[in-house]
Amino acid sequence: MIKVRIKKRWGGFGLDVNFEIPHEKVTALFGPSGSGKSSILRLISGLERADGGMIHKGEEVWYDESKAINILPQQRSVGFVFQDYALFPHVTVERNVAYGIKEKKRLKEAKDLLSLVGLSGYEHFYPAQLSGGQKQRVALVRALARRPDILLLDEPLSALDWETRRQLQEDLKRIIKQLCITTLYVTHDVTEVYKLADYVIVLEAGKVVKQGIPEEIFMGRRLSTRIQIAGKVVDIESDAIMAAVTVLHEGQYFKTLIDTEEVRRLNLRIGDDVVIGAKSSDVILCKVFTET
Repeated sequence: MIKVRIKKRWGGFGLDVNFEIPHEKVTALFGPSGSGKSSILRLISGLERADGGMIHKGEEVWYDESKAINILPQQRSVGFVFQDYALFPHVTVERNVAYGIKEKKRLKEAKDLLSLVGLSGYEHFYPAQLSGGQKQRVALVRALARRPDILLLDEPLSALDWETRRQLQEDLKRIIKQLCITTLYVTHDVTEVYKLADYVIVLEAGKVVKQGIPEEIFMGRRLSTRIQIAGKVVDIESDAIMAAVTVLHEGQYFKTLIDTEEVRRLNLRIGDDVVIGAKSSDVILCKVFTET
């Protein structure tokens, strides 16, 4: 468990948050642009210093203003993946990954990590020779090469096309589960939260306004169903009584029938984020209301 209670001010904007990051779970930081999500990652990593508060990883103190403790970023067991990859352009893929490995046999371990994300054979390529998705995979395994206590992901997929993003979501989910790594993930995408996150922290104007599992955060209650599918509405066909709503989920289309009146009540539109919940004899569609 990592405990975070920090304050920081930049000009007219102030950050004042208090939360815990569950061990070996994926926690999403969710909220509008400018709410302080990326700043929290930089403060946890030590790239910026808070004005007050503390950051504790179990019994280990990374920052505590009251004790005058602020250990350097390289002394914190943190892996950081940036949106813009932050790879070294002048060295090969293999050596980019090996940079994060302190032990001997660095190149052998780098090859093993690249194999984990399907990049065997790319060891001697340079970043300029890679696609955006490949660069992000390299950035991910470089962060994991340190064997960090926490993986920080700052909207790592937002610049990628939809299909590449979907595949990398699958890769992330598989790798994080396989390595059992505590993860803090910044995203604006509700569907991505449902796919990756176990827990959600919602920020507004530098403060935590809500915390919980995705169903509680976005629907205000638990959706008690056997199957839950998060996606975007791509089509609505309706008559006076019934509406057929088509939802796109991970490249597949799902269609469900609901009352036309329910479509009106939810003010459902094409492009809305929704969750379909299916029981053995019932289907529930719930619109996802995001913070604005």
